[in-house]
Amino acid sequence: MVLNCAILHTDKRAIEQLELFIGKMPFLSLCGRYSSSVEALKDYYENKVQLYFVGIRHEGDDIIDGMEFSRLLSAPTRVIFIADSGEYAASCFRLDALDYLILDINFRDFFEAVNKASRWFSLQENDGTVTPQKRKEKQARQEVVYVKSDCRIIRLDLPQISYIEGLGDYVKIYQKDEPKPVLCLCSMKYMEEKLPADEFIRVHRSFIIRKDGIRTIGNNIVTLEKKDIPVGDVYRKKLKTYVSNFPVL
Repeated sequence: MVLNCAILHTDKRAIEQLELFIGKMPFLSLCGRYSSSVEALKDYYENKVQLYFVGIRHEGDDIIDGMEFSRLLSAPTRVIFIADSGEYAASCFRLDALDYLILDINFRDFFEAVNKASRWFSLQENDGTVTPQKRKEKQARQEVVYVKSDCRIIRLDLPQISYIEGLGDYVKIYQKDEPKPVLCLCSMKYMEEKLPADEFIRVHRSFIIRKDGIRTIGNNIVTLEKKDIPVGDVYRKKLKTYVSNFPVL
């Protein structure tokens, strides 16, 4: 069993040390190294990270610390915290951390920590029982996205997103039953790549819509519940292909 792991730390020396140790473990695959919690969250679901090595304190412009970051992860992802003292150990274990390592990390302590992770995931894999809680956690992993807005990281539920509108270097994310959109600094292309293609479709250079929100389709307009969305020439064929999969009486 190979575990996808990632590093979130602002200390370059700590990152290099962890990379060296991870490279010696055949059951660990490093899929990301980050100094920014925002960038780490962007890739979190795409890389399917199972084990995170997280620094407690973040320096520079990072807006959340290691413990706050760990609270944003889905329950199946396990965390090994990295700190420069034992000051936060009790708090971290209350967050159900797998282990707590202190810089400078020696290989023996690292080896024991990652073996603990391997045993934990092996037990989960061997337990074939699908409990309601496990089903709920799996659904949660698939139905949320994190975005940065106004110096905050916001968790958005995908089923609540109605449509996304491009606005230069920003996008406005409109949610059902929310009067104001969430303004996020990213491109439409980035949003299109991150949103699940079976739930969302781009119909215009400035609009991505939720498929199950479509009420009517005209030659140049798609109507959602409370909004008319223009259909661009470049995207009309894709929309027609999607519609052709459904019986029309």
